[in-house]
Amino acid sequence: MLVIGWTSLRGLGEGFVWALIGGLSLDLLSGGPFGLFTLTTLVAEFITSLFHGRLFGSSIILPLSLTFPLSILFNGLALLILNLLGRPVIWNEALSFILVPAALFNTAAMLFVFPLLYLLNRWLNPQPLSF
Repeated sequence: MLVIGWTSLRGLGEGFVWALIGGLSLDLLSGGPFGLFTLTTLVAEFITSLFHGRLFGSSIILPLSLTFPLSILFNGLALLILNLLGRPVIWNEALSFILVPAALFNTAAMLFVFPLLYLLNRWLNPQPLSF
């Protein structure tokens, strides 16, 4: 969510840095293969960057509309990679009990996270008054 929100506000460069930091942090804390979450986070960040500045400016509409599908992509890609590496995945239950509930939670949480990111962005880059 943070990577989607920050990339929506700041673009590919800063989103890449936070995707890398977040992905490496998840990799260090998970029991999965190292690099799995870094890769999936970078994929989600890249897709978000394709929409940066093209639609809705810095409105919550863009990150809110991207959160559900990118959450499905992030978690689904992680499960697919795990499956390709030989770990069993029961796809029907993963979709029903992991992917969709996580995507719904992330989308609802984006309603609270994005306004905080927006305020942080405004604080870091104050806009001068113009007349």
